[in-house]
Amino acid sequence: MTNYLCMRCGAGLTGDAIALHKKLISRSAEEFLCLDCQAEDYGAAREDLERLIDYFHRTGICLLFARYE
Repeated sequence: MTNYLCMRCGAGLTGDAIALHKKLISRSAEEFLCLDCQAEDYGAAREDLERLIDYFHRTGICLLFARYE
C-alpha cells in the first residue's frame, strides 16, 4: 500500500494500481483510481486488469512495472 487514495472511492492504492493508471490514462497524473474503479471505467473485470499488470511485470516492456525475476 502507498499513502495515495483512490480519487473516486477513497480506497488505499497499491503501486501497481498507480502504475496501471499512469500507463492507461496519463503518466503525468497526480491523482489515481483503484483497480475496481478503473475496471468499472473500462467495463472490464478487476481480474482482467490484474492479468494485464502481471503481463507488464513478466515482460518488462513498461518501466512503470518492475520486472519479475
